[in-house]
Amino acid sequence: MIKNHSADLELLIQAQVGNEDKFMALFDCYSSLVKRLWQKFYIADLEFEDWDQEAQLVLLKVIYSYSGKDIHQFSGFYKQSLVNRLLDLYRARQADKRIPVEQLDSLGENDSETILGGKILLEDIVYCHKSIEEIIRVSSSFERDVLALTVTGKSVEYICRKLQCNKRQVQSALSRTRTKLIKILAGE
Repeated sequence: MIKNHSADLELLIQAQVGNEDKFMALFDCYSSLVKRLWQKFYIADLEFEDWDQEAQLVLLKVIYSYSGKDIHQFSGFYKQSLVNRLLDLYRARQADKRIPVEQLDSLGENDSETILGGKILLEDIVYCHKSIEEIIRVSSSFERDVLALTVTGKSVEYICRKLQCNKRQVQSALSRTRTKLIKILAGE
């Protein structure tokens, strides 16, 4: 990625003042990172040329919003911005597949067969992982504890004893978590 600290810092400074050649030279320094992230976070129908242009736009935004003078911090900032952009693109593609909240319903007899017999796409697995990370992030520690015990099959009574709380607190935590999860899945 970055080999020569002072030369790349100079590229950054020149790119910040609008030098297009220095911008492209700086972008070339990160070409392996751009390609590696594109391969790691595979998104259907996202050609590398399209991702390359997205990465240039992200670099442009990062250049103008970065005010530090440490090229290593800049590199980390750019990498995280690229990851965030990939996740944004992924979410945008998933938005068309989502079921509106008002249409969510419990599974019927045939639905379970469809789920068990269908193929699982890597994109769906990534989406599930990101949704789980998000519900963990937005939940309180008590809600996380209740959720963790619930998904491992523990009863409400067991959870009450384990967390030293009453049934109403557990049910309220589950209700709040369910509401948050529905909002996450609906893309709100």
